[in-house]
Amino acid sequence: MGTILLFLCFLLIFNGCGDEAPKPTKVPISPARQKPEAPTPAKEPARPTVEAKAIEPSPATPYALNLQGKPNPFQPLVIDKTETPAIQKKLEQAARAEDKEPGTPLEKMDLSSLKLVAVVWNIPNPRAMVEDSGGKGYILTVGTRIGKNRGQVTKINPSGVVVSEKYEADGKLRTREIPLRLYAE
Repeated sequence: MGTILLFLCFLLIFNGCGDEAPKPTKVPISPARQKPEAPTPAKEPARPTVEAKAIEPSPATPYALNLQGKPNPFQPLVIDKTETPAIQKKLEQAARAEDKEPGTPLEKMDLSSLKLVAVVWNIPNPRAMVEDSGGKGYILTVGTRIGKNRGQVTKINPSGVVVSEKYEADGKLRTREIPLRLYAE
């Protein structure tokens, strides 16, 4: 059996090889360029017997950018918007609402329930400290809102703190100053 197999392999190998070897293909090579000779005097060009017609190029159609339904590519991505009068009115109304509603715990307390316990006045921004009836302390600076009547700290001096409150009397808006003394007089 082995000899038959060996014989078949030789037969296939020798039959697979063809009788002819492949021929190499020839690639045509263009002739070498010759160096241009010295310029010769110009002769009159030969006149063509048939007149050549000049071909005019077709007119170019102008391109128009169609932005319908697309964002403008030349518009900046970030735009600073100025506030409109309607927005300014809403901001003013919100500021008035904030003025009416107390924001800090000091604005919810009555001035008579607060006790002045300390004053630091010999610094660029003087400070004072008040305590409520529960013993909790709060630090005051000039401009701090205090009291139920929308009072504001206007002065801090060695003897105490002056709070200015606005109230309405006779249809006019008036201001009164309420001192908070460090020591009882």
